[in-house]
Amino acid sequence: MLYRVRGILTPFLLAFALSYLMNPVVTYLEKRGAPRGLGTLVIYVGFTLFVTLFALYLVPRFLVQLERLAEVLPQQAGSIQSRLAGFYLRFSRFNIPEPVKGAIDNGIERAEEALAGFVERALGSVPGLLPRLGLLILVPVLAFYLTMDFPELKMWLLSWIPDRWRSDIVGLMIEMDNSLGSFIRGQLLISAIVGILIAVGLSIMGVDFALIIGLIAGIFNIVPYFGPIIGAVPAVVFALLKSPLTAVYVVLLFAVVNQVESSIISPNILGEHVGLHPVTVIFSIISGGYLFGILGVILAVPVTSIVKVTLRYVHNKLLQ
Repeated sequence: MLYRVRGILTPFLLAFALSYLMNPVVTYLEKRGAPRGLGTLVIYVGFTLFVTLFALYLVPRFLVQLERLAEVLPQQAGSIQSRLAGFYLRFSRFNIPEPVKGAIDNGIERAEEALAGFVERALGSVPGLLPRLGLLILVPVLAFYLTMDFPELKMWLLSWIPDRWRSDIVGLMIEMDNSLGSFIRGQLLISAIVGILIAVGLSIMGVDFALIIGLIAGIFNIVPYFGPIIGAVPAVVFALLKSPLTAVYVVLLFAVVNQVESSIISPNILGEHVGLHPVTVIFSIISGGYLFGILGVILAVPVTSIVKVTLRYVHNKLLQ
């Protein structure tokens, strides 16, 4: 039943998520003296204008690059392999072990297959987006009303919870919001910044399909540890089409952006992280990817954080 109505539910779920992300900004304006309705209107008018201009400028260019990528990708596979052969010959005096060569070739082959699959799915989804465009336009409208009445919405939801559980549920929700809400908002902003930096850097280097690679890098930047590596693979593949030296510059670009993100951008935007041990993060990412694919990899850390907060809260309540 839910599968059949997913197209109808999707705009409402997206609107609620957008409202949740925007509510702190509106609340801040409200505390500064702006009426909640006016603050909500200003935020969403600005948001809608930004998204519209962004889409009008980038979407046509993105689709052109996507179509061109679908055309040239099969042709360029052999070119990459021949360039690698020349690279191995040039550095033959270093006696690069055969297992290392095999690992490089295998990694690039898998990257080509994954990229080809991404392009095919992306192009295939474009016609299906047009009928849903009307529903997607509803998202900012619904989010506007949800954000404007967010305090009343919270009170209405709480009214459905029995009195004996209400204080516990409220306490748990507050702890989740404090631990995870700011992290999600900050991580989305950081990923957007990283994607833009990568796209601009690749464009300056003259690497083809910089917009697509920047989008991939931004999306996977959400994934700790592995994300920058996943984002760098297609960039290196296309840099090899120019020259091995360009590929080296691309690796340096990703290393510099990753260093700037971890030492400057993240501390200033996120402040405190979700407090998960690195082993827990790696385990959650591997488990999420194994069970749910790419979506599981992206959502692994937030879901694990929710589980951690819930277990900690229940444990503290049991000790009282």
